[in-house]
Amino acid sequence: MSRYIFDSTIQDHPVRVTVGYDRPTSTFYLTIGWIRPGTDVVECYASDLRLAYDPADVRSIRRFLESLEINVPASVWNELHHDAATQNGNRVVRIRDDGTMNELLTW
Repeated sequence: MSRYIFDSTIQDHPVRVTVGYDRPTSTFYLTIGWIRPGTDVVECYASDLRLAYDPADVRSIRRFLESLEINVPASVWNELHHDAATQNGNRVVRIRDDGTMNELLTW
C-alpha cells in the first residue's frame, strides 16, 4: 500500500493527511488526523468508514479534500495516478509544504 503523508489545516487547525493506493484491492484510502483543541485527544477520519467519497475513484477523494478546504500538493495527485496505473503500492513518502518529496520507505 502506498502512503503519501502531508500536513495541512482545517479551519486554521493543523491536520496530518495520509492518502494512498492499495494494490490488492485497487482502491484509494484517506486518513486525516488532528488533536482536539484544548486536549491531547487525537481524532481521526478513516476511509474505511466508506463515507463522503468513492474509494475506487481518486477524483472523489480530491473533491472530498477540496470540500474541507485542505490544500493538497499537486505531487500527491501525480503519484496516486502513477501508482494506480502501474499497480505500485510499496512506498511511504512524506510530502513537504513546498511539494517536494522525501521517500521514507520502498520495498
